[in-house]
Amino acid sequence: MQNLAHLYAKLTHRYQLANKQGMVSTEIAGLRYFHSPHYSAPTAMVYEPGIVIIGTGKKTAYLDNKEIQYNAEQHLLLTVPSPLECETIASQDEPLQGLFIELDLPKLHRIAHEILCSLPDIFDSKNDTLTGIVPVPVTEELVHIQRRLLNVMQSPLDARILGEGIIDEFIYRILLLPQGQPLFALIDLTTHYGNIAKTINQAQDNLSKNYTVEGLAAFSGMSVSAFHRAFKQVTQQSPLQYIKKMRLFKAKTLIVHEKVSVSIAAQKVGYESVSQFSREFKRLFKVPPSQSEKIGYPELV
Repeated sequence: MQNLAHLYAKLTHRYQLANKQGMVSTEIAGLRYFHSPHYSAPTAMVYEPGIVIIGTGKKTAYLDNKEIQYNAEQHLLLTVPSPLECETIASQDEPLQGLFIELDLPKLHRIAHEILCSLPDIFDSKNDTLTGIVPVPVTEELVHIQRRLLNVMQSPLDARILGEGIIDEFIYRILLLPQGQPLFALIDLTTHYGNIAKTINQAQDNLSKNYTVEGLAAFSGMSVSAFHRAFKQVTQQSPLQYIKKMRLFKAKTLIVHEKVSVSIAAQKVGYESVSQFSREFKRLFKVPPSQSEKIGYPELV
């Protein structure tokens, strides 16, 4: 594999992130750049749907006793919001540097449709083993695309004019890989996978609602047993466990970024008891909600 560290170092300088940890938007819509020069112990965070590309440094995601490594040799594809514990392996000598591509569903629909028109058998819609978190081994072709992307990002004008086309090519190439199957499933509402993604989006839109597995299954058009099984296959978590974590992450965002009080944040995400909310918040984040500001970098990538 070609070493792209020097191109990442140039971007770190360009975005003024040297010796800092942070994430910035780029001139390319839906593309963010991140950097951290520090080790970060496993900490709860939530990933939005997207693709994590790491140029230098390493990360490990932990979920239900499973470990997922992602680094310069392996990207991470996420097709549904994913609450995880993540550890960052980084230092001043080898900082964490990388890119996060947000999933753009209309664009994904367009690219996937073009592929299916030419290769109708590429997607196995009956595959019920797909998950929402997929390591993607880095191929030479993906490295070449990444190099071109990093090069155009050195110039704001090049990035604005050429960047989106390179992102489209990157997504296209992943769709052609076996690891791209969940992307096809995500936009196919005739699959269990697509219905689980639709149900997650519905729940995220109103986290204050009192959800039951029966109600979620009915919304998805599946039996309770089939829904529970499919939900755990996609997210690696039970439906109610998953929703509880998403509520707590939403509350943390309200407290830290919107300066909402703990009691109001608890209410907005469906808790009637502030004490229960505080207990569950501390269990997940290791600090009480009143100390949410201490939960730092892992909120990024």
